[in-house]
Amino acid sequence: MYWETAISAPEALTAALQKLLDVLADVECVNDAGVVPNALLQEAEHWGVPLRQTAEGLQLEYPHPPLSRPEIAAVANIPEAQIRILPACASTNNEMLDSEANPGICLAESQWAGRGRRARHWSSPFGRHLAMSYGWTQAASINPALTLVAGLGVFQVLQKSISGLWIKWPNDIWIGGQKLGGLLLEARRLPSGQNRLVLGLGLNVHDDPSLPDTATSLAQQQLNLSRSHLAGQIIRRWQDDFVRFDRDGLEPFLPFWNEAAAPMLRQIVQISDVRGHYPAEVLGIGGDGRLQVQEPDKAPVWLSAGDVSLRPLAS
Repeated sequence: MYWETAISAPEALTAALQKLLDVLADVECVNDAGVVPNALLQEAEHWGVPLRQTAEGLQLEYPHPPLSRPEIAAVANIPEAQIRILPACASTNNEMLDSEANPGICLAESQWAGRGRRARHWSSPFGRHLAMSYGWTQAASINPALTLVAGLGVFQVLQKSISGLWIKWPNDIWIGGQKLGGLLLEARRLPSGQNRLVLGLGLNVHDDPSLPDTATSLAQQQLNLSRSHLAGQIIRRWQDDFVRFDRDGLEPFLPFWNEAAAPMLRQIVQISDVRGHYPAEVLGIGGDGRLQVQEPDKAPVWLSAGDVSLRPLAS
């Protein structure tokens, strides 16, 4: 599930369990692991990682087809070597911030401490959703508007298959009044003077009874997709759009963003910032990615993504 919470990140998997999961994932989900200590099996159960003993050996029991490097690479038209798939991790963004792959993609079958905006954390159960981070290194500093372009890329991939899909500034993907996914762009300054950029995506894909009423999944919208195929489509879209964004900035994307964000434009939303909560009308975005809003009887103002969050009053 992808749900937002302000709690602290939980403890990590033990090194022994992480090693066992890595081995099982590397041999087509089956391994003659011999006698596995009960403590490891109990720990796996605690984390929601489904291990099953079969005649062939210990097996990771995927609720849906596992993530596939060959399929992702073929759809994205990139080398398999750029892709890393983990059975479990705290955060795919962390994995890519620490990676030297340029570019590189990290996906996880389960994630327990993914980050969202404003110090929130995300959790995703084993084998059900898409937890993916795309990382690269560049000399230029981070441009926050890249998050808007990335959201539009996901929108483009899905829009013909889902009705009611829209983008909520600055980094959320919604269907009607429910959240489908979100993005987070992070940067780290390297000793070389370059910047390590990582774009993380969490997207609800398969059935998940633990999703809150405020969230939805593609499966709940009667859209059953391969997570690997979907990841490949998004990566390919991002690569094309990021080249255009580097060359031309956000301006070419503005008309399409206005279409994708139509359910919120000219609507009254609740703004949350250091002043508290208050209503304002959404007027649009500028070429720098900031959002223009207007409170009743006040002049329009520009908001930066790092300062505020907003929510439709109907939700």
